[in-house]
Parts: sequence; C-alpha cells; structure tokens
Amino acid sequence: MNPIEEWLTQPEGLADRLRALRTQAGLSGKQLAEANGWAPSKVSRLENGRQMPAPSDLCAWARACGADDAAQDLLRMLGEVQAVHRDWRRRMRQGQAAVQDSYNQLVAESRLIRHFETVYVPGLLQTADYARRILTEMVELHNLDVADVDAAVASRMQRQHLLYDTGKRFEFLLAEPVLRWLLASPDVMRGQLDRLQTVVGVPNIRFGILPLGVQLATTPQNSFQMYDDVAIVETFVGETTHRDDEAAAYAKAMERLWKEAITGEDARGLIVRAAQGL
Repeated sequence: MNPIEEWLTQPEGLADRLRALRTQAGLSGKQLAEANGWAPSKVSRLENGRQMPAPSDLCAWARACGADDAAQDLLRMLGEVQAVHRDWRRRMRQGQAAVQDSYNQLVAESRLIRHFETVYVPGLLQTADYARRILTEMVELHNLDVADVDAAVASRMQRQHLLYDTGKRFEFLLAEPVLRWLLASPDVMRGQLDRLQTVVGVPNIRFGILPLGVQLATTPQNSFQMYDDVAIVETFVGETTHRDDEAAAYAKAMERLWKEAITGEDARGLIVRAAQGL
C-alpha cells in the first residue's frame, strides 16, 4: 500500500466518509457516477483510496448525496494530506521490507523521480552491501520487532530495474559529503562509489554533486525525495509527505540547488577523488 492510499483508507478517513455519505443517500456507485458524469470506476477508486480526489470531486460527491453541508468537512480532510507525518516505529511495524515495497510501487507509478541527499546515497543507486549497512542500523535505531533486513535489501535492489525504464526521468543531486561519510567499511564504500559512476551520462538520469568550497545561493537544509508532485522528507523519527504548494516549494528549492551543482565528467572526478581518499 502506498503512502497516499494508506492515508485515504485509514479508519474513519476520507474514503470511509465518502462511502458513508453515498450509503446514507441510498445511492449505488453507478447512480452517483451518473449524477456527476463520471465513469463508474471513478467512484470505486475514490471509495477504496486508489485515487486522490480533487476538491471539485468532493463538492460534487456531497451535492449528489444531498449533503452540501458535508463538503467543508471533506475538504478539511483532504487538506490534511498536504503534510502527513508517520513515525518510523509505526511505519515499520510489519518490517522494513513492506516499507521498501511501498517505495517500489511509488517509483513504479511515477514518471519523474527526484532525490536531493545530504547524507545517504539514494536507495535507487545503492549497492546491496551499502543498503544492508543502512537497513541494519534501522532495526536498532527504531527498536523494530521485525528484523527482515535481507528481505528489505532484496526489495530495495528490485526497485533499481526501474532506472532502465526510458519512460521515466530521474534526478539525483548529492551533496559532496555523501561521497565522504564513512557509513560503511572502506571496501563497501569503494564499491558504492564505483556504482555511482555507472549512472553518469545515462540519458534518462540527471546526476550531479553539490561540491564543497563553492559559494551557495541556496542552503542545503535537508534531504528530500520527490515523486512527480509529491515530496517526502525523512528524519530520525519519521517521514512527512507534502503536496500542492509545499511540494512545489521543494521542487523550486531543488532547481535552485542544481545551479551550483557539477555534472558529467566533473562529477565523476569528485567520485574518483573520494574513492582515492579511502
């Protein structure tokens, strides 16, 4: 289940509320769809959290159910998705593999995937050994009951085949310390840095490094990921999902950061020097 579907289908959430309004009005899904000029499948998708409703959808739903006074409440619930926060302990209650599977689905459903990273190599570019080091730390850091590191690593590695889908575009912007943090043994870091070199120059991948020693117009305050028009920020305690204006602010910040980035052979040179430093 992806993050948006999970939010929409939580108990007494927006999907439940829509279904309750339709049922109370004595309407079938087909009747509600006809009243609004929709395909019947749209009603099903909205009631099952498979589609994010637009504000106009909610107003039309309330009107068709003879419950215009419910529209404001529906719009308020929709607004809450602009900053949905989930703590890691709750997010990983079924193990890390399930979380990795949800990210696999998110990447599969997105056309433009963007990462700005200040600490970690993005999961889509990690080697299995590097990923295992990161995911092993999560078990202790978040006191997880399920230690499924091998399954989580396998799921993360599976996601990487999507890099070769030419219908998608990827942007990876890394702050130079990502190359230098010794988060694993030197041998693992050498393998990881070699892996990064393989994506330099790939047609559907924009890869860059924000170098140290360069005056910056935009402060690299925190790492974040973007999947089309959704931004996700991960911290020590959880993750927050942003949409609409807040997500647009992250997209704008990333474009500003790209202005100071180096790409191509210059970026490759930084990676080589970091490996030599090991």
